Amino acid sequence: MKKVIIKQAEKKELNWINTKYNEVDFVKSNYENEYIVIAKVGNKNAGIGRLVKIDENNIELGGIYAFPGFRGLGVAENIVHNLCEESPFDESTIWCLPFENLRNFYSKFGFEICENIKAPEKIVEKLDWCNSESKYGKKVLLLCKAN
Repeated sequence: MKKVIIKQAEKKELNWINTKYNEVDFVKSNYENEYIVIAKVGNKNAGIGRLVKIDENNIELGGIYAFPGFRGLGVAENIVHNLCEESPFDESTIWCLPFENLRNFYSKFGFEICENIKAPEKIVEKLDWCNSESKYGKKVLLLCKAN
């Protein structure tokens, strides 16, 4: 199996990153308040992901995208592991808005449905946007992990 390497994205790569996010109708990245990583297999870019600073106590894990041709190689798993372990933010709660079918995947990293923690308004608004009828056609969940 080919080794997956994770590297922090550089600001000069932002246009390419947002082009990739546009392909799957994800929200664009903003380098100023995000920690973005790129997964590589060999010398090829294989996926991307990010942490977005919401406020002093919350960050969002998102934009996890393993590119076609690299799926089944552990790309997404390596991205999520890196983002959870190498976060430059000291916030106490990481929020995640995955498609419903990915709940078990994210539970491996400690994410669960958070019923006793109030989500930041920005996260609630994004959840509503993701679950609007015209967006993805499949349900998006609200998960969190206390750091």
